[in-house]
Amino acid sequence: MKKIWTYIKAHYLKLISFTLLIFVLIYVPIVAINKARDYEIYKVPEIETKIYTIWHVETFEGGGKARVDYLKNVVRTMEKTHDGLLFMVKTIQPERLESELNVATPDIISFGFGVGEIVLNKLVAFDKTYDIRDELIESGSFSSKVYALPYIVSGYAMITHNANQNESNQNFHCGTSNYTHPENIYIELNLTPAETQTSFEAYKSFVYDKSVSLLGTGRDVFRVNNLNELGRTNASFTPISTYTDLIQYIGITKSDDVIQEFLSLLFSDENQFSLVNYSLFSAKYTKIYSQGIYNDMENAIYNCSIARVFDA
Repeated sequence: MKKIWTYIKAHYLKLISFTLLIFVLIYVPIVAINKARDYEIYKVPEIETKIYTIWHVETFEGGGKARVDYLKNVVRTMEKTHDGLLFMVKTIQPERLESELNVATPDIISFGFGVGEIVLNKLVAFDKTYDIRDELIESGSFSSKVYALPYIVSGYAMITHNANQNESNQNFHCGTSNYTHPENIYIELNLTPAETQTSFEAYKSFVYDKSVSLLGTGRDVFRVNNLNELGRTNASFTPISTYTDLIQYIGITKSDDVIQEFLSLLFSDENQFSLVNYSLFSAKYTKIYSQGIYNDMENAIYNCSIARVFDA
């Protein structure tokens, strides 16, 4: 016994270290295993991610901001209130649309005149029309069903230098497009443009005094109105009340609760009235402006005849 005690006294530090080592080797794994089990039991459940795709196709110039921003504001609102919900908004050039649709199909598609027949066979009919005005609903119908809902409207105007008001109105330039048909306006008015160019070239010709007048889109009205306010031009506007095809539509390739909520937001009062921030016009309301050129354009647009988007 004395020998054992003597050994312990001589080697007590080593014995303590060995005991601690045994304790660590046994206790730590037990604690780690229990913690891992607790984590498996109490960890936050994974959120299921849902991704929806929106394709945006622009076939006309209109307003002061990109219309795709309107869509992005709607989807941001939804994403903030739905965990795991994501929208992928992709801008597609109209020339690329057909080839893109051969590869993939979006859940939602925003489009204008000139590409309706390309997207029609991908779309499902709407069962609700969100209080859109009747004449606009008709423009998005096909075979007695509604496949396209207009959600943004714009129009044309004859823009004239005030210094040239007495000159012949025949001396006007007109912007052209592969997708819209302003000729429906000047033929109706029994006019012939002195020159047709791309929209931006026609606008530049007018600004640099190469033409008395410009038959322009809502984008041209926005540009020239801004130049008027800056004192760089002195022009007047005559909104066109005969015809417009400057309309952005929404179509869907499937319908579920998420898409129905998206559509409700798209056509909500708050978002439709926000179109004043884009210098554009509502498909639901006839008065979102109270004065000025945009009020005049609004009044003119709602007297226009409108073609069917799937025939144009």
